[in-house]
Amino acid sequence: MAARCLRLCLVILLPLLCAPAATADEVYRIGAEDDWYPFTALREGKVQGMSADLVRAAFAASNTRVELVPYPYSRCMELTRTGRLAACFNTSPDADIASEFRLPQEPLFSDDILLWARHDNARPVTDLQQLAGRKVAVTIGYEYGTPFDSLADVERVEVRRDLNGFRMLAHQRVAYTAAYRGIAAALFAEYPELAGQFVPVATLHRPQLFVSFSRHHPQAELLLSRFDSGMRALHRDGRYQQIIERWHLPDATPSGDASTLRPILTTTRAQRPWPTPPN
Repeated sequence: MAARCLRLCLVILLPLLCAPAATADEVYRIGAEDDWYPFTALREGKVQGMSADLVRAAFAASNTRVELVPYPYSRCMELTRTGRLAACFNTSPDADIASEFRLPQEPLFSDDILLWARHDNARPVTDLQQLAGRKVAVTIGYEYGTPFDSLADVERVEVRRDLNGFRMLAHQRVAYTAAYRGIAAALFAEYPELAGQFVPVATLHRPQLFVSFSRHHPQAELLLSRFDSGMRALHRDGRYQQIIERWHLPDATPSGDASTLRPILTTTRAQRPWPTPPN
């Protein structure tokens, strides 16, 4: 009888003993994109930006200490995919991302991905088939929505940074560049020589941006749960909206009266257009 009780105790306790430990003092490493300001970037030796503030606040709200570690986006996602990082942001998920990573219920924010052309050669693009045979600058590792990403006849010119795409467009080395509205606004403010040179000719996608969690890191599932809990707390007490308003960005689209146009739109729980495998 005693032996049977001992075996039963071992059956119950062994999974708990083998589970990854989580303590209040532990600091978890989260990968952050290093060059996507004003959302996330390494500036003055620190990861800064709107989504960086949201991630820090969400984990703080769930009493979880994190360190945001900057990486180029493609490197950040690969380290997360293989389990060397617990998570990485910012991601615009598609079916492949959803199958390779754990995705939380709570997105960070939403913004438009625009197709930009030179101001002196801009024509509206009403059908993506108009891009057949044309060169379009895209950032390495970025997702631009299934309609664009699945185009077979477009010539994608990969660049390290959105800034490089606009510079290539300025020198007519590509016909278009794809970039988020908020990123373009920040670049035009930081690099005045770019302002007024470009106009958007199509909206490629309006994705929700997420933190992607690893399927192979031992603490990723725990951190995903804490992130979702923290984000819900931010929405409940108004801190989410306070962070968004602190980073309020003007629309990058030129206008005749130079007025401030539509800002970045925020979002609540995702309406996911991709099949979501179980986390």
